[in-house]
Amino acid sequence: MMYLFTGPVNPDSIRNLLIPNGIWPFIIQLLSTFVMLVIVKRFLYQPIKTMLDTRANLVRSQLDEAAVKEKAAKVLQEKLEKEAKQTKADLQRIRQDAQDEIDRTKQQLLSDAQLQASMLKQKANEEIILAKQKALAQIEEEIIQVALSATSQLLKREVSSKDNEKIVEDFIKGIRH
Repeated sequence: MMYLFTGPVNPDSIRNLLIPNGIWPFIIQLLSTFVMLVIVKRFLYQPIKTMLDTRANLVRSQLDEAAVKEKAAKVLQEKLEKEAKQTKADLQRIRQDAQDEIDRTKQQLLSDAQLQASMLKQKANEEIILAKQKALAQIEEEIIQVALSATSQLLKREVSSKDNEKIVEDFIKGIRH
C-alpha cells in the first residue's frame, strides 16, 4: 500500500477527497474552482496575454521595419551596381582616351625624330659638301704653290705676278676641264 503524507492510503479515501459526499462540498469546490479561474484569468492570463500581444506587435513592427530596410537595401544595391557599371564604362573610356593620346604622342615623337634625323642628315651632307669644297680649294692652292715652285725652278728665274696669275688660271682651267 502507498503512504500519502502520514500513513497508508485507502483508494476510497482518495475518491472521497476528490469527490466529496454531499452537494455543499461539491458547490464549494465548484465555487472555489471558479474563483481560482477568475483569479488566474485576472492576475495571470490578462497580463501574460497583454505581454504576449505587446511582444507580437513589437516583432511584427520589427519585421515590417526589416522588410522596408531590405527593400531600401535592394534599391541601394541596384543603384550601386548601376553606378559601378557606369564607373567601369567611364574608366574604360578614360583608358581608351589615354591610350589614343599615347599613340598620338608616340606618332608625333616618331615623326619629329624622323624630321630631326633627316634635317641632321641634310646638314651633315651640306657640311660634307662644304668640307669637300674647302678641301678641293686647299688642294688647288697647294697644287698651285707646287706648280709655281716647280715652274720657277724650271725657269730658274722669278716669275712675275702677272705670269703667276696666268699660269694659275691656265692650270685651274686644265684641272676643271
